[in-house]
Amino acid sequence: MRQGLQIARVSVSAASEGVLAVTPCKLVRISSGAGQQEILLADVTSIGRQPTNTMQIVDRLVSKEHAIISRTLGTASFFLADLDSRNGTYLNDRLVEGKTSLKHGDTLRIGSTMWRYVAPEGADYEDPDTIQSVSTEGTTSASIHATMQIDLAHDFVAADLVLDERMLRADYEKLRLAYELSSALAEAHDIDMVLDRLLERVFNWLPVDRGVVLFVDEKKAGNPADHLIQMAVRIRPGAAIGEVEDIRVPRSILDQTLRKREAVLSTDARLDARFGQAQSVVLQGIRSSMTVPLVTKERMIGILHVDSLISSGLFGEKDLAVLASVSRQASISIDNVLLQKRIVEEATVRSNLSRMLSPNLVDRIVSGALAIEKGGALRRVTVMFADIRGFTSLTERTPPTEMVAFMNDYFERVSNVIFKYEGTLDKYIGDAVMALWGAPLGTDDDDILAVRAAYEMQLAVTEFNIERAANGEEAIGVGIGIATAQVIAGYVGSSRTMSYTVFGRGVNLASRLCSAAKSGEVLISPTTWLAVRHQVQAEQLAELKLKGMADPVAPLRLLRMN
Repeated sequence: MRQGLQIARVSVSAASEGVLAVTPCKLVRISSGAGQQEILLADVTSIGRQPTNTMQIVDRLVSKEHAIISRTLGTASFFLADLDSRNGTYLNDRLVEGKTSLKHGDTLRIGSTMWRYVAPEGADYEDPDTIQSVSTEGTTSASIHATMQIDLAHDFVAADLVLDERMLRADYEKLRLAYELSSALAEAHDIDMVLDRLLERVFNWLPVDRGVVLFVDEKKAGNPADHLIQMAVRIRPGAAIGEVEDIRVPRSILDQTLRKREAVLSTDARLDARFGQAQSVVLQGIRSSMTVPLVTKERMIGILHVDSLISSGLFGEKDLAVLASVSRQASISIDNVLLQKRIVEEATVRSNLSRMLSPNLVDRIVSGALAIEKGGALRRVTVMFADIRGFTSLTERTPPTEMVAFMNDYFERVSNVIFKYEGTLDKYIGDAVMALWGAPLGTDDDDILAVRAAYEMQLAVTEFNIERAANGEEAIGVGIGIATAQVIAGYVGSSRTMSYTVFGRGVNLASRLCSAAKSGEVLISPTTWLAVRHQVQAEQLAELKLKGMADPVAPLRLLRMN
């Protein structure tokens, strides 16, 4: 039997008809506590390891029926009697033999726990020789269980209070195992390894039959208990009842663990009201269980639940305290691994997005302020194509190394302008640049932002030519076409390479307008002009018959911005 303690937080009363109601006396726990714990004494309070006792203490040093505290009917006088327990009962550090009267302030040691007897002022005491025998029939028995927020530093008795070497060895063993787990978790580098080592050490330490780790799905709002993801499970060979997926933690315990961040211990699930209907307990065969939160100061990660299908009263308070401590160590390791994973994922996402979006949009997407729709979608998009005039002949006259340097410099300049006006850089096509406004993210100003970008790109090319002339290099000319239309947007490509792009008539129209634009010109479609006509000045051109376009198009030449 494993060492530990399990007591009821509520008073236990066994008063029967005809018994005079008197001022209650109580036992107050004064060692290894999870906060103050009290037991109100009934006329007969049986103490022992079995759950049928009024006061169950799950401790290997406590006998099944260890001691009894009773009083003379109609009086407030309580007496303590040892029931021939194996390790004895101590009152004020003296072994109890026979019946001994209790006085206010007396200290009791039962197994490895210490209690103080508290009596109301004026309570009378009688000589034990005058006590009438009291039957224990009719004494109330209960499923004794604990819920606690544990501070491990206060859960072990101070060294000068340890009266049993076996108790000291048991405490040392628990701390040693906790230390080993801490070392093992520190060496784990991924979440599966952390959880596997956590459950492995718990199974080596405790006689549990099943263990499961559940994570809270942070992407979903509402009660965390409604959004749990099973991350790891372990079953002792030969112990399973049903399938692995049948491991379920009672909802009431989930709520208590997640909302209150409390560690929950049950010594007999069959009698524990928190397990709800007995049918689910019978089906799963749960007898003893512990559930502890996986939590850091910043967030609730999930829970660790272990249970036994063999016997009730298998775990005690110290087991729960150490498991809670272990869960805190595991929570830190889990949080660190998840943080590292998020950093890597964020870096990957940021790297991919930075190739096509402005830094401002990248920051908003990575932070979660904006979301990119996945899958195909019909979107209103303004498309821009910019192309260098006479590029083929330029490449023939320029050495390769100089040509690459020139193209990198040119693309850097025009891309900066696109990002400045929150455009999406779709792709480079030879010397051409394709940019989008309205996909994958859109605003009400997409049309004017695209036109402003085109106008500033021509200014940037003019400045570039001034620098090239100063270096004895020939000037370049760029033609730009802009069109606004409904297009299909989404991620396309092979299973190995996917990229976000758009396709449709608007894309073709922008490309054709770019081809028709002369050096230094920006041609915009009639649809784009309708959206920006109050903010720019443009010149209407004659209708053009564009390649691939069934109907002629009357574009406008951008003159200046208002």
